[in-house]
Amino acid sequence: MKVSFLADQKHFIPTIAQWYFNEWGRLTPNRSLEDIAIKVTAMAESRAATPLSFVLHDDNELLAVAELKFHEHPDFPGYTHWLGGVFVPADKRGQGYSCLILQHTLNHAKNLGIPDLYLQCEQHNIDLYLKHDFEVIHRMNDKGIEKAVMALRFG
Repeated sequence: MKVSFLADQKHFIPTIAQWYFNEWGRLTPNRSLEDIAIKVTAMAESRAATPLSFVLHDDNELLAVAELKFHEHPDFPGYTHWLGGVFVPADKRGQGYSCLILQHTLNHAKNLGIPDLYLQCEQHNIDLYLKHDFEVIHRMNDKGIEKAVMALRFG
């Protein structure tokens, strides 16, 4: 098993786009699989500066994905760096893959000198991020879905 930059594993882009479309596409009417593929492709352009993505894979089997983004949420313009797109397919959950990719992604963010990292998640994912020292700082309703905005302070 290995964590790589998506920039080095671009053949996973269609799979990630499909995962995201299936999981979150319903939240934005008129968003197509192609729209999501364009965004995922943009996340595969960098290994240094945000935005960028990591993939956890075992040879050619994709197990998880996570993204580091810049200014993701318009309601929080002061929150600069964001963790997003963390996804493990349903048949792979419960095997520690999210923890592996999260630890790698958080270490990378810290090494980039990012002081604070934010994320938004649905209620059922809060415990996962609490285990990685995030704290809930806001609760909100986003298109009928209850979500939390969480923060991790590296300093």
